[in-house]
Amino acid sequence: MKISVIIPAYNEGVLIEQCIASIISQRKCEIIVVCDSCTDDTKKIAKEYTKKVYSVKFRNVSVVRNYGAEHAAGDILVFIDADSTMASNLLKEIETAVKQGYIGGVTKTYSSENIWKADLLWNLGNFFRHFFYAGSGLIFCRKKAFPKYDETRKLAEDTHLLLALKKRGKLKYIANSYIKTSSRRLEHDGYIKTIYKQFSAFFVNPKKGY
Repeated sequence: MKISVIIPAYNEGVLIEQCIASIISQRKCEIIVVCDSCTDDTKKIAKEYTKKVYSVKFRNVSVVRNYGAEHAAGDILVFIDADSTMASNLLKEIETAVKQGYIGGVTKTYSSENIWKADLLWNLGNFFRHFFYAGSGLIFCRKKAFPKYDETRKLAEDTHLLLALKKRGKLKYIANSYIKTSSRRLEHDGYIKTIYKQFSAFFVNPKKGY
């Protein structure tokens, strides 16, 4: 099965190369980078690894991900944040899950940095994903089952996508693999504030994202 990995990016020149490297080290797949209003060298770096690099000015991650999906040729869509990296077995596990009949899902998330508060938070999230499917920095699904992101949402859009997918079929929590993601936003905005914004956004659609 062909896999398309879609990476939305906003000024991620420092981290985008690590993200892409973690993908191409696993297998050959389509990589799509959508640079949204970037003013740094994100686009230049991404073009060293893939021809499918697009520049847009949406300033809306839901619109950006849908845009990437529209340009994807794969049977499986994988959405990953540009500040994240994949474990070396993740794409294989995703393909296996889809072949087993799952239409989509998530995996574990760990912090890229050695910060105990971030480690505690992500580990709690990993535990609760056994009972409730929530966004983890990576979502995958069959392209034919992709319901599109709700473009009115700028926060908690990934969790709402998972709820839409759940209505269409079985979801898989890949617990034997993971991604690592930057905890810079938690450190910059504060842990309590960030958690509150994400949790409240699930119930009330805010006008602004990050």
